[in-house]
Amino acid sequence: MSDTAQAIAEEIFRRKNRARHAAAALPIEEKLRRLVSMQQRANEIRRSTGRLLMRVWELGPSIRST
Repeated sequence: MSDTAQAIAEEIFRRKNRARHAAAALPIEEKLRRLVSMQQRANEIRRSTGRLLMRVWELGPSIRST
């Protein structure tokens, strides 16, 4: 691997690591909101490809409203 490619790969891994640590530090409510958002997007893809929809979690008002 060339020095340039190596430097790019290392920077990508550093950024991914920072993003993972930032996500881990989020409150559980935000993690749940993000999870439900991903479930909704996945269902949009499933719908567009004619596949069966999966259940999307329903969050309580204390989690939804924040």
